[in-house]
Amino acid sequence: DIKNSIQNTMKKIDAIEPDIDGNENMDFQPIMETELLRQQRHYSSPRVLLSDNTPLEPPPLYVMEDYIGSSGVMNQTSRRRRFAENKSHRGEYSVCDSESRWVTDKSSAIDIRGHQVTVLGEIKMGPSPVKQYFYETKCKQAKPAKSGCR
Repeated sequence: DIKNSIQNTMKKIDAIEPDIDGNENMDFQPIMETELLRQQRHYSSPRVLLSDNTPLEPPPLYVMEDYIGSSGVMNQTSRRRRFAENKSHRGEYSVCDSESRWVTDKSSAIDIRGHQVTVLGEIKMGPSPVKQYFYETKCKQAKPAKSGCR
């Protein structure tokens, strides 16, 4: 049963005893249940992905133009109906020019409950290990303009 497995895993995590110094015991090894990971689809996020290689595209429903991996050339042979540009984003203003990419260099993250958690570097799952990829959007390096405005 998945719920019991999650509860048992959570009890094991809660049972981490602090050292005399008040630090967590560094001998703790997380328990990985491969089948449990495969079945937990309802906790998935489009910005987090388990994969054995770097994703080539942004997650679904994210704007392609900010994605660093995109070539910038879309299929321009098909005709589109005219509409106001970024119709769904009217009235929204970005605080910076942004760039988005998949990253794997995270050592910690915030989970769905708002708690800080440790991110594993690799997870042994089947024949090849998988990494946890996070889709991040950050501000591009600011280039000062002569007028002071962008």
